[in-house]
Amino acid sequence: MFVVGDVILLKGITGRGRNRIREHGEMWKVLSLEDVGIISIYNYNRHETPIKSLKTGEWRWLQKHDRDFVISQ
Repeated sequence: MFVVGDVILLKGITGRGRNRIREHGEMWKVLSLEDVGIISIYNYNRHETPIKSLKTGEWRWLQKHDRDFVISQ
């Protein structure tokens, strides 16, 4: 889905998504599992990717088909 280190541009399509973009910006960097402290992938949901805001440094999970966001880039 994404390559670690890629910078993606998100657009909020729901109220929740638009609030996250307003709070944390639209540019996010794709992280590795180790970057967020996950050592074992036993229970890892492969439909989610950790991403980090370039504006605030906060990270979150981005689902493959996220209802709150559209990936613009």
